[in-house]
Amino acid sequence: MGSLGALLRHPDDVYPLLKLKMAARNAEKQIPPQPHWGFCYSMLHKVSRSFALVIQQLDPDLRDAVGILNSSV
Repeated sequence: MGSLGALLRHPDDVYPLLKLKMAARNAEKQIPPQPHWGFCYSMLHKVSRSFALVIQQLDPDLRDAVGILNSSV
């Protein structure tokens, strides 16, 4: 009831949450299929899910470079 109660108390947050969920799903689809990229982005998600989402929305060349740097920290 915690999540549902929070949504009922703040109904204006439903649309931004759905938009964020769709952006996250779209970002996951853009991860290259090679196993090393899968590992890189899985480590990135363990560091920070919100930061990982921002990185995954970058241009592919920049996204991979930034993703490598941040997953190795």
